[in-house]
Amino acid sequence: MSTTRHSQVARRYAEALFATLEQSDQEQAIRSINDEFVGILEILSDPKVNEAFHHPKTSKEHKAQLIRLMNLSPIAENFLLLLVEKSRETLLPSVAYHFEQLVLEAEQTTIAEVISAVPLTGETLDELQQRLYTLTGKTIRLQTKIDPSIVGGMIIKVDGKVIDGSVNNTLRQFQRSLSN
Repeated sequence: MSTTRHSQVARRYAEALFATLEQSDQEQAIRSINDEFVGILEILSDPKVNEAFHHPKTSKEHKAQLIRLMNLSPIAENFLLLLVEKSRETLLPSVAYHFEQLVLEAEQTTIAEVISAVPLTGETLDELQQRLYTLTGKTIRLQTKIDPSIVGGMIIKVDGKVIDGSVNNTLRQFQRSLSN
């Protein structure tokens, strides 16, 4: 299955789950399922668990037993059992991603990835969060990363846009203008 098709199918599963929860007016369940997806992916990131769960010779019954051992909510457990029954368990990371995007959209929230050369102070992060809110009109959740190779400044990725205010980028632009 191509990755585009894979993503489309995963998106449909995520949308179906989200719509079901939304129709039953279970906002709390929506957030809790989103959190459970994070936990499930963490459990499955263990190499031994992942190998056993995704091994072609592992039966659907054994996968179901592993899912039941995760102590999930009935909704999350039934959803995972459905994925296993339909042999779609490999879609789980993609389903989780698309589900999170739906939750963020419903909450008018977006994630901004901020890469800086040094750790940013709480005050700087608060100011950045406020400016990004003004720019996007959405509540901002910041994910910060440290990358000394950018030398200084920061790179911000939000809603498919990249704002590159790094010293490294400024030097590249300056070099290009000198060579022209």
